[in-house]
Amino acid sequence: MTTHSRPATEQEMLWRAHADELTRYATLLVGPDDAADVVVEAFIRVATRGLADVSNRRAYLYRAATNAATDWKRSMSRRRARDVHALRPAIVDGHEPDPDLHRAIASLSVQQRAVVYFAYWEDLDAPAIGGLLDIAPATVRRHLARARHHLRKVL
Repeated sequence: MTTHSRPATEQEMLWRAHADELTRYATLLVGPDDAADVVVEAFIRVATRGLADVSNRRAYLYRAATNAATDWKRSMSRRRARDVHALRPAIVDGHEPDPDLHRAIASLSVQQRAVVYFAYWEDLDAPAIGGLLDIAPATVRRHLARARHHLRKVL
């Protein structure tokens, strides 16, 4: 049986030619953890808009990567603000909670924060939290114990 390879599309050739350098550039803009996502987003935007009337495709890709990084940073900033707002305990007797508490909670893992939120702010037990997070009640108790230990240590 013979295998016939199809010719590379224009987008594939563009990816092969520029993905590595754009990833290095995006790493500078958003860090190594998110750089690949930003580059993929930039290529998707370019591919959906087309390149027929673009004279300098490399510059166009850099501009797309810059815009994708800007959008990524803005999105992450909004997400962090929502997370902080969601973790903020209700004002009790007109007093804002201690900022050290906010920092301590923010230092927990995502799973630990979720368990702490449901246990203390929603007053749910381990089986109910496990049902919401699709994890075993024993795992909920383990996350809660580790979170409490960490909070005791930092507070």
